[in-house]
Amino acid sequence: MRTEYDMVVIGGGMAGLNAAQRAVDAGLSVAVIERDRPGGTCPLRGCIPTKALVRSAEVAHEVRRAAEFGIRVGDVEVDFAAVMDRVRGIIDRGAAATRQWLLDLEGADLIEGEGSFAGPDAVRVNGRVITAPRIVVSTGAVAGVPPIPGLADTPYLTSDDVLRLTRLPRRLLIVGAGPIALELGQALGRLGAQVTMVEVQPRLLANDEPELVEALLGHLTGERIAILTGASIAGVRPGDDGGVRMAVSHMGVERELEGDSLLVATGRTPAVGGLNLEAAGLPDGLRVNGHLRAAETVWAAGDVLGPPWGQFTHIARRLGNEVVDQALGRNGDPVDPDVGPRALFTDPELVSIGRTERQARDAGLAVRVAIHAFQGGKARAWGEEHGMAKVVAEAGTGRILGAGILAYHASDLIHPVAVAMQAGTDAVELIRRTMHVHPTLGEVVKAAVQEAGGA
Repeated sequence: MRTEYDMVVIGGGMAGLNAAQRAVDAGLSVAVIERDRPGGTCPLRGCIPTKALVRSAEVAHEVRRAAEFGIRVGDVEVDFAAVMDRVRGIIDRGAAATRQWLLDLEGADLIEGEGSFAGPDAVRVNGRVITAPRIVVSTGAVAGVPPIPGLADTPYLTSDDVLRLTRLPRRLLIVGAGPIALELGQALGRLGAQVTMVEVQPRLLANDEPELVEALLGHLTGERIAILTGASIAGVRPGDDGGVRMAVSHMGVERELEGDSLLVATGRTPAVGGLNLEAAGLPDGLRVNGHLRAAETVWAAGDVLGPPWGQFTHIARRLGNEVVDQALGRNGDPVDPDVGPRALFTDPELVSIGRTERQARDAGLAVRVAIHAFQGGKARAWGEEHGMAKVVAEAGTGRILGAGILAYHASDLIHPVAVAMQAGTDAVELIRRTMHVHPTLGEVVKAAVQEAGGA
């Protein structure tokens, strides 16, 4: 059995898979070590299965609205077990396809097991040691668990656990109101749960445009989702009836919340436990420089990096390619940490790119700002006449500094802006000259860009 390779990749998620492909294309022999199923967070525990859950919730919501469109239906009944069977079926199909792709990747070997460093250039897996002059750590991230008093003695769910549910919690308490909490909270609420979120920060989504966030908050509370911002959690405990109790302080009032289940959704943290980083010469943990290098023979890519790199699949894919180029010395420039567009898949979706108005002004830039509501045209015909597009441009240059969109399927509307931003001072003009189909939601984005650019 082979024990020597040109590169070892620990972790078969999006970063690791792209690194393996890039390395094979460069003529390297590669071992990919994966303790779970290949694919990583996105297809197994993150974006794909959660979007499948969101889609089922969206369908239930749309059916309840059918009378608005002149369609009469009876009571909506959610078969939650069937919903989750569909979600898990999508996970299984994606995982099987990814594993087969990796097995068919000529020049790469899949080794299924738990990998840990046995030295700076050696990894132990399944009782044997394999070596390589280049080792890439791409082990992703795991659900973070905050130090809440009583949590260790109270049953709770993480976002990974939600995908294994077979029964819908009737009353769901959620710690956190970030992207994971908001997506899952709205979806489970639409499927029939009574949802209460507790967020310690004074406002939601502090890195997004406040006008868009406030509008989103209005939509969520309109769906009877309770969101307590600026709250403190004194502790949690098991309830007498088998549920959970949470002691909180909110707006100067102390109260105890009751739920049937508790979801801890406070983000994800780099998955480095069990890697034995000390053996790789990394006693202080996994930290990389601008070239994704952590040690003489060790590089890292993907969600395991943490901030400022961003835990997004599109970034993991890019960094998987970048890390191989860096390890081979094919690119001497530091890796750009820009995370590109960022999407929150609630309904309406919230997507952003670049700087917010506040960030641009704090940087001393002269800006022009435009906000356009999604009204009229296709939004009215679709019954989705809500949300807005906000564009921040540099005054006098035509450069788009950033944009945010809150709208039905907003994540599909940001890409023309992302492409135009690559043109620098020609960005506004490119959007202005580009004809948009009428009626479409994209026309609103074009109008906002034109106004912000003074066109």
